[in-house]
Amino acid sequence: MSVQPQSATVHPAQTQPAPRLFDRRVVSSELRFALAETSAGGSKLVMLVGEPGSGKTQQAHDLLPFVRQRGGMLIESRIESLNWSKPLDSLLLGLSQLSQPLTRQLGNPGLSGQEAVLELSRRLGLIQQIDTDIDLSLALHLHLLVGELLVYASQQLKPLVWIIDDVDLLDQDALALLDYLIEHRSSPYLMFLLCVRDSHLPATQRWKALPHCQIFPLAPFSVRDTVAWLIEEQSLNPRLAAEIAPFLQQTCQGNLQLCRFLLDSLAAHDLLGVVPESQWQQRIQQISLQLRTPEAEAYFRAQLLSLTETGLEILQSASLIGMEFDARLLHDYLSTSAVQEHLYLAQKQGLIEVLSGDIWRFVHPHLLRLAQHTFEQQTEADLHARLAQRMMKFPNFVLQALRHAQQAGQLMAPQDKIRFAHQSLSVAAQAVQQGSPMHAGQILEQLLALLGEAVWSEQPQLSEQMVEIWCASWQEPAQLQDATVLLNNLPAAASPRITAMLASTQLRLALLGHDYPLAFAAAELGLKSLGMKMSMRGSTLQLLGLLLQWAWWQYAAAKQNTDTDPSFDPDRDPLKQDADTARSNIEAAQQIFADLFGPCFFARPRLLAAITLKQLILSRQHGAGPMTAGAQICAAMILNVFARHDAAFAVAEKANQMAKAQSSERQRHRVPILDLGLVQPWRQNLQQLLPDLWRWQQNAYSYGDFEFAGYAHMFYIGHSLLNGSPLPHLAKEAAKIDEDLRHTRQQHLLPMSAVFRQCLHNLVHVAETPPWLCEGGQFSTDSLAELYRRRDALNLFNYYLLTAYMASFCQASEAASDALSQARPYLESIRGSVLEAQYRYLSALNLCLEPGRRGWWWRRQITRAIARLKDWAAQNPCMFASPLALLQAQFASARQQHEEAQHYFRAAIEAARVNQHHHEYGMAALHYGRFLLGRHHFHHARQMLKLAIEHYDLWGAAGISAQIRREFGAFLNKKAKS
Repeated sequence: MSVQPQSATVHPAQTQPAPRLFDRRVVSSELRFALAETSAGGSKLVMLVGEPGSGKTQQAHDLLPFVRQRGGMLIESRIESLNWSKPLDSLLLGLSQLSQPLTRQLGNPGLSGQEAVLELSRRLGLIQQIDTDIDLSLALHLHLLVGELLVYASQQLKPLVWIIDDVDLLDQDALALLDYLIEHRSSPYLMFLLCVRDSHLPATQRWKALPHCQIFPLAPFSVRDTVAWLIEEQSLNPRLAAEIAPFLQQTCQGNLQLCRFLLDSLAAHDLLGVVPESQWQQRIQQISLQLRTPEAEAYFRAQLLSLTETGLEILQSASLIGMEFDARLLHDYLSTSAVQEHLYLAQKQGLIEVLSGDIWRFVHPHLLRLAQHTFEQQTEADLHARLAQRMMKFPNFVLQALRHAQQAGQLMAPQDKIRFAHQSLSVAAQAVQQGSPMHAGQILEQLLALLGEAVWSEQPQLSEQMVEIWCASWQEPAQLQDATVLLNNLPAAASPRITAMLASTQLRLALLGHDYPLAFAAAELGLKSLGMKMSMRGSTLQLLGLLLQWAWWQYAAAKQNTDTDPSFDPDRDPLKQDADTARSNIEAAQQIFADLFGPCFFARPRLLAAITLKQLILSRQHGAGPMTAGAQICAAMILNVFARHDAAFAVAEKANQMAKAQSSERQRHRVPILDLGLVQPWRQNLQQLLPDLWRWQQNAYSYGDFEFAGYAHMFYIGHSLLNGSPLPHLAKEAAKIDEDLRHTRQQHLLPMSAVFRQCLHNLVHVAETPPWLCEGGQFSTDSLAELYRRRDALNLFNYYLLTAYMASFCQASEAASDALSQARPYLESIRGSVLEAQYRYLSALNLCLEPGRRGWWWRRQITRAIARLKDWAAQNPCMFASPLALLQAQFASARQQHEEAQHYFRAAIEAARVNQHHHEYGMAALHYGRFLLGRHHFHHARQMLKLAIEHYDLWGAAGISAQIRREFGAFLNKKAKS
C-alpha cells in the first residue's frame, strides 16, 4: 500500500466525524450482504466494535437463521476471562463444532483445542501419521493445519461463518494464529465475524487495512433502546421499564451485560415484582437507591463494613483479582468451607454472586473499587503478598502471581522470590513445550522485573536457566527486537554463556527474517563470548590462515600416529568441570557455524569454506561432535572445487554414516540433503536421486526445518530440469513448491523459485517473445533489481545461468554468451557443484559458435573444457556424455573438420537417446540440423530440425518448438527436392 502525499485541499471525508456509529438494523442488513458475498465464494472479515454489553454477540447470533437458509454453518469461539484453558485452546475448541457436519461427533468431550483439531484433521484425511508428520507444539505447524482445515470445511459447507467473541482477550499465540488465517490464508466461502471491544488494538488496526475487511462500530444503547430491551427481552412491566431505564442508562451507559447484573440484583431484593399503586413511589425510591451511583456507593460501603474482619479481607483480596474471581485462590489460610461460608454471607448482603462452581462476581463495579480501597485491617502490600502466595499454587495464575509479588514490594523475602522463580521457570518451560511461547515470554518478563538486575550477578545459574527458556520462547522474526534489546541491556556481571545464548538466538531469528548482515554480526559476537573470536568477512588471508592451521593439525596427527577423529574424553583432563565447560562451548560454537550455512551459501561463499575448515579443526582438537557431519559435507564440496571427486565421495559417505549415528534429527536429514544436492550429482543419475531427495525433504518438513526443506525443494527442481523431466508436470510441482516456501516464509528462496517458475512457464507456453527472456509474471525487472540491491550472488547466478541454458536450447549463442558473461562475477557462489560444470560447458559451447575467434587462446579454452567434460563424463556418463559429444562436434565444425563433426553430432544424439533425454536429443538435433544446413544438405537438415521439434515437444518445451518454427518456418514447410 503506497502512502500518498498530503494535499492542501481539505477533502469532505476529513471534515466528517470518525468513526461512524452504525444502527443495529443497518448492521444486520450489512451482515446479510456480507454473507451473500461469502456464499458466492468470497472471503470476508467483519468486525463488530463496541463496549462490553453493547449487543455485539447478539448481533452476530442474529445471522444464524440466514446462514442456515443458505445451507451453511455458524461456529463460535468464546474467549472467557477466567477460563482455566488458554485463549488459544478456547479459540481452537470452536473448530471442534465442525465435526458434526463433516464427519461424526468427537467421542471425547474432554479433548483440548489442539487435540480436537488434530483428531478432526485426521478423520478428514488432512494428515496421515500423527506422530511423525506434524507437531502442533510448533506454531507454524498449527497454523498450516488450521488453515487447511478451514479451507476444507468452507469448501464443504459453503458458507462457513466463524464467530470469535471477545477478541481483546486473545493472547499472543492465539493472535498469531488469527493473523496467519486472516492476512496470509485466503479461504473462499469463509467469513470471520469478530466481536471486539477496543478498535485501537494493534491487530485490529492491521486488519482494517485489508481489502476484504468491514468494521461496524455499534452505537451505544439510548434510553429508548433500553426501554425496548427491558420490555422485549426482560419481560418487564412497561411502566416499570420506563421508570428504571434512565437510571440504568446513567449507571451502565448502554452496557447490556452490566444491566443484566443490576437487574439480577434488583430481582434478588424482590424489587421487580408488582406492587400496589400506593407503594409505587416507595418502590421507585428503593430501585433508585440500588441503581444511582452515589446512593449505591453509600449502600455498598455500609454492606462491606457490616462484614466480619475475615470476610472483608477475603473480599479485599478478591477485588485485587478483578470483577470476577476464583474462590480457590482464597483457600491458603482458611478451610474451603470457611471461605465459602464468608462468600455466601456476602452474597446474602447483595455484594457478590456465584456464576458457576468456584467462580464469583461482584454485583456492581463500584463495589470492586470500594473493596480495593477499604484497607482498615491490613496494608495493600500485605494483601498483594498473600495473593501472590495463593496464586503461585496454580500454574494458570503464575503470571498474575508475579505481578502481585512485584506490587508487594519489600514484603517479598529473597527466598520467596527465588522459590517463585523456580516455579515460574517450570511453568514457562511447560508453556514452551505445549506451544505457547508468547505466554512463556510474558512470565519471564515479569520474573525479571521481580528479581531485578541483581539476578545476573547473584544467581548466575538461575539467570542462565531463565535466558535459556527465554531463547526457546522466541520463535518469530518479529521477536528479534526483544532479543536485541535484552542483549544490548545485558549487564557486565552476566555470564559469557548468557551472551552466547542470546547471540545464538539473535542469529536464529535474523535467519528467519533473512537479515544476513545482522546474522553475521550475531555469530561474531557469540563466538567471541565463547572464546573463539573469528571474523565473518571471509577474506583470502583468513582462508589461507585456516588452511595452514588445518595442514598443521593433519601433520601433527600423522606424526603422533593418532586416529583421524579422536574422541573427546573429559576424564583425561584433571579439571573435569573445566573440560565439560569447554566441551559445551565447543558444541555451541559448532552450532553457530552450522547455522551460518545458509547465509554463507547465499552471500559469502568464501566464508563458508573458512567456517568449514574451522569446524574441522575444532573436531580435530576436541573430537567429533553433532555438527561434524555437516562440516564434512561442506568439505566434500571443497574437494569438488579442486576436482578431487573420489575423495569428496569418500568424505560424503563418512558424513552420512556419522549423521545416521547422531541423536540430532536435524543433522540426520541435513547431511543427506546437501549430499544429494551438491555431491552425488557428480556421479549418479539425477533421476535416481529425486525419490531420496523428496523423502528427505518431507523428513525435514516434518521436523520443522523449513530452511533445508526449501533447499531440498530447489535441488529437486534443478535436478529435474537438468535431467529432462516432463516440463508440464514440473511446472505444476514448482507452483506447489512456491506456495510451500511462502507458507514457511523462506523469503531468501522465493527469487530462485520465481526464476524457476518463469523459466518453466516460458518453456511450456508459446509466446511471441523468445523463451530465454526470463522475465514476466513470475519474475520481473523489479525482482532482478532487488537481487542486485541485496547483492544476492547465488540467485543472480541462477537467473543468468537459466537464461543461457534456455538460449542454448534455441542455439541463440549471442544471447547465451551475454547471459554467461553476466553470470561470471557470481561464479564463486556455486563452486564445486554441477552448476559450475553446466556453466563451463555452456561457455565453451557458445564460444565455439562465436564467429571470428579462432586463435590459440580460443583453442586452449575449448580444449580445457573438453578435458574437464571427459573427466566428468567418466564419472557420470548419463549427465555429461551427450554434452561432451556436442561440444566436440562444434569444436570440430569450427576447425572445418566436417567428417569428425558429423561423427560427434551422431554420438551426441545417440547418447541422448540411450539416456532417454529428450531435451539433449532436441538440442543435439538442432545443432546438427544447423550444421547440415550450412553444408547445404537441405533434406537431412530439415529432417534434423523436425526431429529437434519432435523431441522438444515430447519434453514439453512448446515455447522452444515455437521459436524454431518461427525461425525455420518457410524452410520446414518446403518440400524436399527429389
